[in-house]
Amino acid sequence: MRGADYPLRAARELKDRAVDEAARELGEATERTRHAEAAVTRARERLGAHAVETERWEAGERQRGGGSAATFLAVQAYRERRRSERDALREAVTAAQAEVASRREAEREAREALAQARAEAEAVERHEERWRLERRKTAERKEEQEAEDVAQARRFHDED
Repeated sequence: MRGADYPLRAARELKDRAVDEAARELGEATERTRHAEAAVTRARERLGAHAVETERWEAGERQRGGGSAATFLAVQAYRERRRSERDALREAVTAAQAEVASRREAEREAREALAQARAEAEAVERHEERWRLERRKTAERKEEQEAEDVAQARRFHDED
């Protein structure tokens, strides 16, 4: 009965393509998550490097000591700029972390979509298996009935 065309063949093919597409989307979502996680790492490294630089500079200023009023104002302006830079770097880390959370949610959704697509494809496959089994059983019953009819005809003919 393998020659018989399954009436839901188009649905089966669509479900198979849906699984392939969902798997592709999950792979892309996973890659986007990985890139977002790397961006968090880079942002944290920039923030850390900035803190180390600032600390080195301030340690040098402490060693140099006093100075003129102009030097004092320049130092205060530099410190204010460094605080502002630090705040911007912290915001960048926070934004990168938010992006990771968003990407992980998208990845979770893609994983769920793949599971759903697989379940639907498997349901169609099981239906096809049952359909083919029923077709085979029907053909076997038909053959048995035909054999019974031939046997009965022979018995009838032998009685004559």
